[in-house]
Amino acid sequence: MSADQDRYRHDRRWLEHAVHELPAGVLWGTDGATPAQCAEMLDGLDEFARTCARLGLDDHTGFIEECRWHFDHYPHYLSRRRHVADYATYVRDRRGPIRVSSPPTPDWLRRR
Repeated sequence: MSADQDRYRHDRRWLEHAVHELPAGVLWGTDGATPAQCAEMLDGLDEFARTCARLGLDDHTGFIEECRWHFDHYPHYLSRRRHVADYATYVRDRRGPIRVSSPPTPDWLRRR
């Protein structure tokens, strides 16, 4: 298995975990993410996008952009929490993705 494939598997796992509680919120581990942690996740997402490009996974663009939407917007939501009923309302009001769908599983990952 290549280093890019190992990196992909690791990054996909944490990205899927970070967004699996939507529309309740973005996770950092077992807790809600802070604005600083969202910035770190954006950096990690950029690395994941580069890894996907090197692996030729062009079908991951939707997943990446949906994650990016939440990592970009969640800090703003946190700063406006007292003005919004909940994160689901915030997302709907801004026409964001309520859920993030997992990307297709590459053949080489299914064979393991």
